[in-house]
Amino acid sequence: MTIAPESGPYADLAVHIRFKRWRITRRWLRAVRSDPSIEQADRLTNRQLFDLLPQLYDEICAALTAVPSSVRTARIDFDARQYARKRWMHGYQLDELYRELDLLQVSVQQVVREYFANTLSPRDEQAGAHRIIESFFSATIHGAIRQLLDEQNQRISASLRERDRALAARQESDERLRIAAGAAGLGIFEWNAVTRQGVWENARMYEITGQPIDAGPLPNEDFMREFIHPDDAAAYVERYLADEHAHRPFHMVFRAFRIGDRALRVLEMHGRFRYDAHGVLHSFVGTLADITTRANAQEALREADRRKDVFLATLAHELRNPLAPIRNAAHVLKATSGQLPPTIHWVQAVIERQSHHLSHLIDDLLDVSRITTGRINLKREVLDLRDAIGRAMEINGPAAGLRRHRIFLNTRATPIPVDGDRTRLTQILSNLIDNAIKYTDDGGEIHICAEVVSGRACVAVKDSGIGVAAAELPALFDLFMQATPPAGRARDGLGIGLFVARKLIDMHGGSISVASDGIGKGCEFSITLPLAVVPVPSVADAPLIGDERAGHTRRLRILIVDDNRDAAESLALVLDMHDTRTAVDGPSALALAEQFDADVALLDIALPGMSGHEIARRLAARAQRVCPVLIALTGFSQPEDFARSRESGFAHHLVKPVSPEVLIDLLRTIARTRQAQ
Repeated sequence: MTIAPESGPYADLAVHIRFKRWRITRRWLRAVRSDPSIEQADRLTNRQLFDLLPQLYDEICAALTAVPSSVRTARIDFDARQYARKRWMHGYQLDELYRELDLLQVSVQQVVREYFANTLSPRDEQAGAHRIIESFFSATIHGAIRQLLDEQNQRISASLRERDRALAARQESDERLRIAAGAAGLGIFEWNAVTRQGVWENARMYEITGQPIDAGPLPNEDFMREFIHPDDAAAYVERYLADEHAHRPFHMVFRAFRIGDRALRVLEMHGRFRYDAHGVLHSFVGTLADITTRANAQEALREADRRKDVFLATLAHELRNPLAPIRNAAHVLKATSGQLPPTIHWVQAVIERQSHHLSHLIDDLLDVSRITTGRINLKREVLDLRDAIGRAMEINGPAAGLRRHRIFLNTRATPIPVDGDRTRLTQILSNLIDNAIKYTDDGGEIHICAEVVSGRACVAVKDSGIGVAAAELPALFDLFMQATPPAGRARDGLGIGLFVARKLIDMHGGSISVASDGIGKGCEFSITLPLAVVPVPSVADAPLIGDERAGHTRRLRILIVDDNRDAAESLALVLDMHDTRTAVDGPSALALAEQFDADVALLDIALPGMSGHEIARRLAARAQRVCPVLIALTGFSQPEDFARSRESGFAHHLVKPVSPEVLIDLLRTIARTRQAQ
């Protein structure tokens, strides 16, 4: 602002104040810094403290030299409010602002007294000057205080508005939550750990529990004692206390008897524990849902799944029973092939090949059931993966030959040791080779490559077949999934082989993937498996199968019991190198056993009247008679079937249709063992 030349009775005093204003400032600054009541001053620099002092000095001088007016009063009020606003921004409280301005007044009046001490001014003139300064500071302090109060009120008002907005938003959120909870059928509740009382936030809690609304909410203890099913109450308390102690969310499904009608309901509770600043439980807030309908549906689904498993097991049993004599007949024809015309050779090969294929389909169907219910157990051993590849190629050799496919194997000369189930790994590789055979046109090529890459065993099966569209590749391992065949080509298979392969690979800790450049460009399936940490057993440690077959074994006396006469009689033909007897039911088998001292008993399980298990127990219980080696020969293949056979005394449990070669090898081992005894 422009300063006019001083005039009036106190013009010289005004000039003196202007001249001494730095002394005033220094005195005031020392006083402010040393005053403990002005805490905020310690956070400000000197420049920040006196940045508005020049305006105040100008107004003091103007008050001493000018006639009072409304303009002058407004100017003083404006400067005072500016001063207060800046101090408010720096966090000053009311008492700090007042004290700071009071110290400024003291510093100014000290300079005024020093001025009058060196002049001969009348006493009333001195008093008038002090009154003007006191009046100025009174107006300044009042203006500053009003501004500070205005700032505080504005902040309080803003805080209140923010609080009101937050409260309204929370109420709106709570209302949305109540609406959503009601729509979802959720009851909302809170149990206070201090008062041990409950607050039920919506009517759904009363509907779920059956508690009358006028009776009020149940406390937690009454909820556990009167409402929860007695068989679930202990588990509820244990889970509640464990989650409370661990500071983790609570979740549990339990049964309860609804209050009033005592209807049995299945409920699901989610909740969180709330603690005070000292970690002491304050309350438990949660939701309760009646999931009885869902639980009943899930139980019905489990029952349907169980019936499906029973159906598949029964179907497999019923299909395997006729398959057994078919494979036996094919084996007998093969054994006498030198005496038969070429047409019969062809018939024998077709029967053997197609019965094997049907048996393979049955196994895959049952594996789907076992996999989805987690009932497959791997029989792990360290083996050379090349052996499993060789066996898979041997299994699929006839089908590949029929289609005139050429199979090329590229593998390293040294073993590829893996820790796995020999049968299951062979099954995986056989499924992949079978898949390549089915989806490659006659005369195609199939390349199998086995190697070790980055510490893992890797096998790739690549064909020159029909290929797969890129969009269908991700779903190719899903159950019942089959790629869309090219125009004019029918679908082949059931869509379960690759699903089974992927699940079995997962159980081995491996991975499987597929790649194709598109329709008509073939497919490549790749599997990886962890390498075994120990080497493959040496040849010297392995059973000498070839030597055993070459050696002489004694002729066994074998009792065959099967209600399927074709199965029993064809099996007797397969085992014509031994002395065999057949029976079709339990009583005739036991009667025959009294006359025929068998070394081995091959027993079907599902016999009319008396099961194979009962026959086995009676054969073992005969006094002064040696029990034959008991072999279950049955279509039942679930894990519980194997366990029950062991309990009944069976030494072996073979699933129909048994490969004649496998059975002959087993009997040869038994004969050698008996001969050694």
